[in-house]
Formats: sequence, C-alpha cells, structure tokens
Amino acid sequence: MGDEEIQKMVTLLLSRATMLAQHCPACGTVLFEQGGRIICPSCGELEVREEGQEEKGKEEEREKEQEGGGDEEVLRRKRSELIAELEGERDLDKVLRILEAVQRIDSILGGRR
Repeated sequence: MGDEEIQKMVTLLLSRATMLAQHCPACGTVLFEQGGRIICPSCGELEVREEGQEEKGKEEEREKEQEGGGDEEVLRRKRSELIAELEGERDLDKVLRILEAVQRIDSILGGRR
C-alpha cells in the first residue's frame, strides 16, 4: 500500500465514509462504504456481491488464514485490530500512524506470498 492509497483512505474517512470489516477481493485493501457504494481506495468502486458470493468469499478468506503459519496469523490478527481501531478514530495523526502500521504489516505479509 502506497502513500496514494493511504491518502485516499484518509480522504474517505474525512468525508464520513464507513470503513468496513471487509477487504477488496482483488488487492486485499480495506473497503469503505459511502452513499451505498463500496469503494476500494486502491481499485476504485466495486460491484456489490450477492449474499451467497459474499459468504463464500469470507469462507475462502478464513481458509487462507488457517493455512498461514503462526507468526503470519498474528500479523493478520493485529492488522484486523488496527483496522477496527481506525473505524472510530477521529484524531488524524493517530489515523495516519495506524495506517502506516497497517502498511508495514501488508509489506511483511506481501513478502511471504
């Protein structure tokens, strides 16, 4: 995740978009919802999946997490915790620090794929 994606996330948060507990199926970036649209800061607007497809995607994500080693699983859990912390955060400096930590985790996990 680059500076451009982080800036897009900050812009979305400041425009009162809601950070979702879901990630983009194409790039893994956290998704946002704004005005009924699902937005990936990296890929742009996404098509909304049907309910059955969404559940299948979640199941595949859980399987991938279970396949990972212990330290990889810890990093994924920590990333999720940081993303959840972002949702209610109003302090821009803290938002940027959290996004930087998420970016570092993504970089580490990306090197293992």
